[in-house]
Amino acid sequence: MALQTDPFTIQPVSDQPGFPAPAGAHPRCLCRFDDGGVFAYAERGNEFIRASDRELWAVERDGTLVSVRSGAVLALRRGRVYFEVGDDTPIYYERAI
Repeated sequence: MALQTDPFTIQPVSDQPGFPAPAGAHPRCLCRFDDGGVFAYAERGNEFIRASDRELWAVERDGTLVSVRSGAVLALRRGRVYFEVGDDTPIYYERAI
């Protein structure tokens, strides 16, 4: 069973004391294609945090999602959809909240 995380319960770093929140700042979410659950989110910029454990998971560079641990390419982005490398199977879609 997949862990579902409600992105509205995640307190962005920018909302914590000492971090000014830019006007209209909302996290970007990567949702799984299979069940629509939030897998990762970016509070700002291109660094994605895994929702299940709130660890830095990946960085987006030039339409490519790259693992911060291994440097391996995880997915390729076209529009708001991220696809498997090599076979074009959609894995995640991006939505802003």
